[in-house]
Amino acid sequence: MNKPALFFQLLLFVLAGETFAQVQAGRELVRLDPKNHVHDIAINSNVATTITFPEKISLLTGYGLVTDPGEVNQMTNSKVAIVHYENVAGDTLVVRLIKPGEPCHATVRTTRSIYLLRFNAADEANLAILVSPPAQTSAAVEVSPDKVVDNRIKYSAEELVGMLSKARNRKALQPLNPGLFNGWLERNGLEMTTSQKDMVTTIYEIQRNPAKDLTVFRCWITNNGAKPFEFEPMGTKIRVGGRSYDTQLVDCANTIEPGQRQALDIILQGGPGGTREGLSIQQDFRVELPEPGRAPLLLPELAGDALLEGK
Repeated sequence: MNKPALFFQLLLFVLAGETFAQVQAGRELVRLDPKNHVHDIAINSNVATTITFPEKISLLTGYGLVTDPGEVNQMTNSKVAIVHYENVAGDTLVVRLIKPGEPCHATVRTTRSIYLLRFNAADEANLAILVSPPAQTSAAVEVSPDKVVDNRIKYSAEELVGMLSKARNRKALQPLNPGLFNGWLERNGLEMTTSQKDMVTTIYEIQRNPAKDLTVFRCWITNNGAKPFEFEPMGTKIRVGGRSYDTQLVDCANTIEPGQRQALDIILQGGPGGTREGLSIQQDFRVELPEPGRAPLLLPELAGDALLEGK
């Protein structure tokens, strides 16, 4: 082989080696990890790096990104690397380094997702990038059984009576001790009225202690009929939309005489098994009275009666 031919082959070998060294060996084609929040991409001035997204690109922005290579003259003092980009297809970008510097950060928005990219100047670039849809994150937090038990509402008849007393005397107590009602919510001047035959109930005030998941309804109950209305107060319920809530405490006379109006105070707290309902006081509440009538009072059998029967 003559010397000119040998020199030409050596030159091609050297050039081929330099071209190969411009691309990361074994990472010419890279699929980005969807679990990462920021994706690192290696670029240089000798390789056009192609980035393909799973959807059409609707927005691309970032300091250091230019569409005209001539714009580099206007950013000579920039410490950030200057990157030329072109949106060659709806879902594909082509980028190339124009001026080295600190990493150039870019934000890409597609139809349903947002991607954060970091272009790093490197001797060996990624040739092609495939972007996977971002990993779905779960907002669920593992809770231990002991924590579930601790978070349940601890029902207490004494506490309910105390809370009702606080609600009734709030206007007198709050100016003297504002901290006593920290976190409480209140609605006043309400007229949430419900009619059931001759009985009319009106909610005029609602108070709520979110920490205890406890809601107090202050109401009036009026008998517009000609006969006394006798009922079991604890059978009263509170309705919100299509759901009725059982009450934990009801304070009211069990008999309402004709033409008489009586105070009716109701407390709701939590749900079955100590769960929390988290009711908003901004809803439209209604009082549901039970059917008239009271359950017969069952007295324990007296020992003397039993002895008499045995004779």
